[in-house]
Amino acid sequence: MNLQAFENLELIPMLLKKIENMEERMSKLVPPITTKREVAKFLNVTDRTINNYIAQGLLKEQHHFYRKNGKILVFIEDAIAEFKKELNKGIVSEKVTI
Repeated sequence: MNLQAFENLELIPMLLKKIENMEERMSKLVPPITTKREVAKFLNVTDRTINNYIAQGLLKEQHHFYRKNGKILVFIEDAIAEFKKELNKGIVSEKVTI
């Protein structure tokens, strides 16, 4: 291995710090999506539609959300972001009942 490879290793801590700073700045730009209202806004649907998604099994407990103190729904941001991608691709769709 040449000396240049070892010199590049010294850049790793600096790059890691830059990544951490970028992640921190991004977290301030992206609003949280952990409540039903925030999820509804993020998905551009109503709170009732979120209830329907849960009732239909499209949003799954322990995958998309969990219950705090057995009652309060807390949504998992990464799973909700993935769910939105699936909605946009048409992979997931709401069952319409009349």
